[in-house]
Amino acid sequence: MPQIHWSAPSLMVAFLLVGILLALGHHLFYASLDRQRAATTVENYGFLGMQLSIQQFNTAVGTAFAFLVKASLMLSVSIAYFQIFMWSVGNYAKRGTQLVHLDVMTSALHDLVSLVSFKTWYRRPWLWLLAVVSWYDSERMPKSVLITNLSSRLMPIASIITPATLSVGVDSPIYMHVPNVDFSSLNLAARMAAYGPTRLSNGEEPGFDYAYNGPSLTVQRITDAVAALGFIMPVPAPSVNASWDLDFDGPSLHCNPVSLDFRRAILENIIDYTISQTEGQSPRFACGGGPGYMAWHPGRMKPDDDPIEDYLPFIIDKINLSSNAIYGSGAYVLNHENSHGSGYRDMASVFLAVTPNPVNNGHNENAESSTPCHVAGLAEYNETSTVLRCDVHKSLYHATFSFLDGVQNVDINEVTDMTDKPMITIGEVMAYFNSSDQDDTTLQPQACPSAEMSLNLDETDRSIIPCLFNLPVLSTLSYQAVMHAFIDIVSGMISVGDLQNVNELFPSTTKSPNTVLALAPELAFLQAKSQRPHQSVQQRAAMWNQQPFTGLVNDAAEPHSTLPLQPALEQLFQNITVSLMSAPDLQPNTSSIYFPDKTKVTSTTGENIYIYARSILWLAYGLAVGTTTLIASLGLAAMIANDASFSNKFSSILRLSRGAQLSYQINQADLSGRDPLAAYAKRVTVKFSPERAEETKDGGEYKPVDGEGGDDEVETVTQRVKSQGP
Repeated sequence: MPQIHWSAPSLMVAFLLVGILLALGHHLFYASLDRQRAATTVENYGFLGMQLSIQQFNTAVGTAFAFLVKASLMLSVSIAYFQIFMWSVGNYAKRGTQLVHLDVMTSALHDLVSLVSFKTWYRRPWLWLLAVVSWYDSERMPKSVLITNLSSRLMPIASIITPATLSVGVDSPIYMHVPNVDFSSLNLAARMAAYGPTRLSNGEEPGFDYAYNGPSLTVQRITDAVAALGFIMPVPAPSVNASWDLDFDGPSLHCNPVSLDFRRAILENIIDYTISQTEGQSPRFACGGGPGYMAWHPGRMKPDDDPIEDYLPFIIDKINLSSNAIYGSGAYVLNHENSHGSGYRDMASVFLAVTPNPVNNGHNENAESSTPCHVAGLAEYNETSTVLRCDVHKSLYHATFSFLDGVQNVDINEVTDMTDKPMITIGEVMAYFNSSDQDDTTLQPQACPSAEMSLNLDETDRSIIPCLFNLPVLSTLSYQAVMHAFIDIVSGMISVGDLQNVNELFPSTTKSPNTVLALAPELAFLQAKSQRPHQSVQQRAAMWNQQPFTGLVNDAAEPHSTLPLQPALEQLFQNITVSLMSAPDLQPNTSSIYFPDKTKVTSTTGENIYIYARSILWLAYGLAVGTTTLIASLGLAAMIANDASFSNKFSSILRLSRGAQLSYQINQADLSGRDPLAAYAKRVTVKFSPERAEETKDGGEYKPVDGEGGDDEVETVTQRVKSQGP
C-alpha cells in the first residue's frame, strides 16, 4: 500500500518554520535600532579593506532578512503547490489535460504571464487563486494602495515592503520612560531591622515589627551634594537635546515666620542661654558663646501641642548637668532630637533662628550679670533676628526638564500641597507574613487587613503601627527619609563671639556654613569669619603689583545671594527632591505595580534617529506567513488525498511521464523540448494513469490519432512511440 514519504511534508513545514524565525529575527534587529541615533555618513565599518557606512550595513542586513524570509516561505509554498497540482492532474486522469495547460500550471509560480492564461484556469479557479496569492506586483502599485488595500498584501510583500519599515527621520515627540524617583518603595529609607513579632489584641503574632532608621546612604549623599553645590544633580537624558514635562508626587518644604508670642519666647530663651555662657568667664572669653545660627527639631512634636515651652531652642540638661555648651559652664543644651529609629511618630518639622549680633565687649546692661560682656536685649534681637518654622508636606510637583547639547535645565513650575496639614512621620511599621519566625527566609508577605489600610496617618498616637504594604505608608517613609537627610544638614548651632574686639566664628555643630544657605543675606555674617584690626595676608596680597607676588589671590567678589533664607530653604529642599532622580538605585522598578506611565519626550533640535514601523512589518510578514500556512495546509491535504507525496524534480516528472497517454504523436523535431511549443503539440492531451504504466511495461506501439483532443474528448486508440535516435 502506498505511503506518504516524509521528505516533502517535512521540508514544507521546516521551510515555513524557518521563515517565521527569520521574520522574528528581522523584527528584533529593527527593534534594537528603533529611536536610536542614526549614524552619520562618516561613521563606517571596515570590511575586506572597504568602508561600509553603518546605515548601509543596517539596510543590507534588513534586506537580507527579507530575502531569506521570502525564500523560505516560497520554498514551502512551491512544495505545497506541487502536491496540489498533482492532485488536480489526478482528478483529470480519465479525461486528460492538454499539454499547454500543463505548461501553464507548472510554471505559475515563476512565470507571471501564465497567470493570465484563463483558458487553463477557468476549470481550476482554486488552483489559480493559490498561484495568485504567491504573486504580487508591488512595484507597479502606488504606495497609498499598498497601505490601504490590505487584501492585496500577498507573498512578495515580505521582500519588498519590510526592508523599508526602517527609515531615518527627525526625532519627534515620543512616549518613553524618563528618569523618576520611586517614592512608593523601600529604596529611600535605610535598612529597617525587625525588632520583634507583631502582636495583635487576640494574642496572634502574624508578622514582624520594623523600626524606621533614617535615610539611606544614597539619599543622604545626594542631599549633601545638592546642599553644597546649590543646583539640581544631572539626571540621565534620553538624548543630548530633549525636553519633557513630568508630574510626580513628592515631599516639599514650607517655611514661615513663627507667631509673635513664640518668637518672643524663643528670643528670650536665646538671651538666657547667651548670658549663661558669658557669666563666670575671664574677660578674654567673656563674649565667646553667643549663638548666631541654630536649627533644632524638638522631640515628639504634635500638631495640637503648645510650642511655647516644649519647643524652645535651649533646654536644661536634667540628665547631665555637667554637659556644657560651647565655651560655657551652663547646663543648657540645644533642644534637638534625632528621631531615627526612635519608634514614635511626630511632626515633620524643624525650627531655625538667626541672631547675627548676640554679644560684644562692652557694658552689660543686665544688672544681675557680673560679666563685662554686652548681651543684646530683646529689642535688638527683634530687629535683627529671623525665626522660622519649616514643615514638610505631601505635594504634587509639575516640572519641565530640558537638555540642550547635553546641558540640563530644570524648571519646577508648580508645587501643590495635597493636604493643608504638615506630614506626620512613622516610627515603626508592621508586616504580615502569617508567621513570626524571623529565621524563615522563604516567607512571602500578605495583604494588609482592611482595618490597617484605613488607619489615619495624620495621627501621632504611638499605639498606631501602620501596615507596611500600604501605598501611603511607603510614600511617607520615603518622604520622611528626605526630610531627615535635610534636617541633618541644617540642624545644629554656630556660636558667634567678640573676643577682645575680634569677631570670631567658633566651631559649629551644623553643616549649614558649607551649603548654599550660607549665601543668604541673613547669614552674611558667615562670609567674614575673622574681622581683625589689621589686614590679613589675603587682603594685602590683593594690592601687590610686582612679580612674582601678583595674582596670589583672586580679587573677584565672594559669592553671595539676594534670595532670603526662607525661600532658599524651600528651593534647596525642592532641588534635593528632584535630584533623587539622578540615582539609579532610586529609579522605579519595572516589576512594581506603581511603575509610572511613559512620558512625552520632545527633541529640541531634530536629531536624526531610526524609526521602525513595526506594525507594517508584521502586517506584511503576517499575511505572508498566513498565506504560506494556508497553502501548506492544503498541500498536506493533497498528500493525504493522493496517498503520496511528490518532489518537484526531473526524476519525478520522468517517472510520471512513463505512464502518460498522449492523444498525438510528438514529431521527432519537437522531442528536444526547445521553445516554442508547436501549434499541434498544444492540442495534445495527456492522461496520467498508473494502470496504463503497468500495461505498457511489456512493449507495444502508439498510433497517431487524427482529430483534436481536449480535456473533454480523448481518443482511446494509442500507439507506442518508437524509440528513435537523435
